[in-house]
Amino acid sequence: MANIEKKPWTEVYDGGGPEVEREGFHQLARAMLDIQEKNREFAGASQAMRTLHSKILVGVTNAELRMDLDLPHSFSVCHFTPGEVLGAAIRFSNASGVPKRDDAADMRGIAIKLALPHGQSHDLLMTNYPVSHARNANQFVQFATIAMGDSATFKERLVAHFGADDAMRMITAVMNGMRPSAGLQTEAFWSRGALLWGTFPVRLLLRPCIDSNVDQSEAVPATADGLREGFANVLNTRPVAFRLAIQSYLDEERTPIEDAAVEWLESVAPPVEVGTLVIPSQNILSEDGLRAMAHVNELAFNPWNAPPLFRPLGNINRARGEVYGASAKAWGASPHG
Repeated sequence: MANIEKKPWTEVYDGGGPEVEREGFHQLARAMLDIQEKNREFAGASQAMRTLHSKILVGVTNAELRMDLDLPHSFSVCHFTPGEVLGAAIRFSNASGVPKRDDAADMRGIAIKLALPHGQSHDLLMTNYPVSHARNANQFVQFATIAMGDSATFKERLVAHFGADDAMRMITAVMNGMRPSAGLQTEAFWSRGALLWGTFPVRLLLRPCIDSNVDQSEAVPATADGLREGFANVLNTRPVAFRLAIQSYLDEERTPIEDAAVEWLESVAPPVEVGTLVIPSQNILSEDGLRAMAHVNELAFNPWNAPPLFRPLGNINRARGEVYGASAKAWGASPHG
């Protein structure tokens, strides 16, 4: 691996400091709870759902993250050591806050809960598009609030609020990210926001393992739960694996920490593969499989459920700790999640 010079880095807090910024996050959390309640009413649900990623596609409790034996020394931190095998629960989901058919255009997410010693866990959350439409938490919540209104005037209201250039950038990012999926086993996922990896910032990338001896064109059934059924068909015949890769921070211009809408280009920050996430072959639609999925769906996943050496970085990630916690409390997450 070529040596990449890492520039000094820092975080910049809204309002000039963590306490002022955190108070703003309280207000954002209340706004997202309002959206959560509106989604519940729209879906006709009897209780609150996750504000986003409400529909689980697949949930398994017996996956493993297998770190490479030749893991580069700079990435060997804490429980991520050469040859280490970490048990994992995984939740695949549609990104929408209202459950809808799997063949609808949407983004998809993967949430991974790694099992650590002494009953602790470490959550990694990723989405199948490399950047957020929102630069920061305020933009994210304001966009979500505007999107709850009349769809016929959505673009007009977005332009009025953000200005034409930023509104079109956000719309383009959302439209590019929302698409039908050819199957969960074919998707790549990005952390989008930065996180600490020991002493320096990184972003994470999860890419599907492509085996030339395996047919990758498994069809997704054209049904409401087609992604789940298609993934079940794949797992009935073989395991599914993804390679975990790390992109390292370079500087604020090319790899910004505070602006989640800027892609860390692979040509600029080359991903370094460090391990393999393996989902073993199994019947996820059996009685045991459905029981495992129900258990996973009760778990709360939060990027701030991480050891200090891996804390999330940047405004949008700092807000997620507050917002995700409030949302999980509202929908009744498992106390062990």
